[in-house]
Amino acid sequence: MGIKIKINFINALRFPQRALRFCGMKFLARAQSTQRRGNFFSVFFAALTAFYICSFVVFAQKITALPRNTIWVSSTASADVLENEKTIAAFTEKAKQTGFDTVILYTKELNGHVIYPSKIAPRLTEHKGKKYNTDFDALKTFIKECHKRGMRLHAAFDIFTEGNKLIPGIGVGFDRHKDWQSVAYDIDEADKKIKRAPIGEFKQGIPLWVNAALPEVQNYELSIIKEVLQNYEVDGVVMDRARWNGINCDFSDFARDLFREYVKDKNLKFPEDIYEIKLNAGNKKQIVEGKFYKQWLEWRASVIKDFFVKLNKMVKTTKPKVSLESYVGSWYPVYNEVGVNWASEKHKVPYNWATPDYHKTGYAELVDVLYVGLYYPSNTETEATKAGANAWRSVEGAAKLAKEVTRGATKIHGVINWGNDQLSPEKLEMGAKIIAEQTSGVSIFEASHIRRRDVWPSLEKLLSPNSKK
Repeated sequence: MGIKIKINFINALRFPQRALRFCGMKFLARAQSTQRRGNFFSVFFAALTAFYICSFVVFAQKITALPRNTIWVSSTASADVLENEKTIAAFTEKAKQTGFDTVILYTKELNGHVIYPSKIAPRLTEHKGKKYNTDFDALKTFIKECHKRGMRLHAAFDIFTEGNKLIPGIGVGFDRHKDWQSVAYDIDEADKKIKRAPIGEFKQGIPLWVNAALPEVQNYELSIIKEVLQNYEVDGVVMDRARWNGINCDFSDFARDLFREYVKDKNLKFPEDIYEIKLNAGNKKQIVEGKFYKQWLEWRASVIKDFFVKLNKMVKTTKPKVSLESYVGSWYPVYNEVGVNWASEKHKVPYNWATPDYHKTGYAELVDVLYVGLYYPSNTETEATKAGANAWRSVEGAAKLAKEVTRGATKIHGVINWGNDQLSPEKLEMGAKIIAEQTSGVSIFEASHIRRRDVWPSLEKLLSPNSKK
């Protein structure tokens, strides 16, 4: 016995939830009527028909498969956006109308606090006098509002930072796990003395970096990401600051012991065999490289690569369809200073500071998308060279270099910083156009700057053609 279920497909496409209710009510009424006649197979057929029709209706407005136009939202700089459900809804609507298909929301900030009720990490309740509304779940609300509009929500995590030195005492690296702090070997700006000490004891710098080599640090960061994956329907997870502070880290005893094993030298002089800081006649810092300097650069990059191996395995086993992504600076020729090799492991690094095996530390194959910060005053390679800089120190040149060193192992999305007030809106727009031409996606940093400079209309013109590519 055939069963007809009538549905207005145009309205269904516009209102999926209404369509689901409509299908369900139709099926229930028909099933009850049929069941009274004792026809089990008709009931089963009715259920199957309703399921397939409703599935078609709901997924007709599927969330975009891949990010293309993305906007970053800092939970501290854009604290007012996270005020309540209405402010989040208003922001996502504005982002959608402007042409963004993805919101990248900082779920774990530089200070180590998170924006959702966590069983692992402290919750962000106040920042610089601004109190946060904890009566609702900002992450859950952002996901709901993005998905309602067919947008993606990617959760961003500041990985190896657990405190803000401008707000001392607040953060896991200051209180619960002070022993996690990365140990720096540097000149302290406070007294101009050379020392090896926890990074929180140096005047310079803002993030409170933790030691990326410590297993307990890596496990802690992974557990937060896993908690989000298990409890929230995020479409992607983005790593930021998954690196070392700089060339001055890490010089802890733990790092020394690991590195001694790495180079297989029981008589390792630390830190002299890596490098030694000296002051020249003008009282300026000089780094005198030791015999294991290059191997030390390789070791630091291998630590980060190993973390991404663990991260990739965890993400792909917990939620295989979630996109694993990372943000890096695009200045690859000098990125060894922060101890990261974001190139493909197949890319042979040509620079003098690299060992023959440095390419093995590349992690591009482990991420689905790589966001590269293209923060340069010059947009084109020609501009850069005319200004006396290397061609790669331009939006165009660095975008090309990123594609070259990753060798197609991952998708490259260019990030442009709208917070640089030294660059005119026209200059930034031109940079974004080059990014659209050279990379797989345009990424705008950050929402507070877009709202402050009120450039929504110009972004809409910029992003509209890009979204169709």
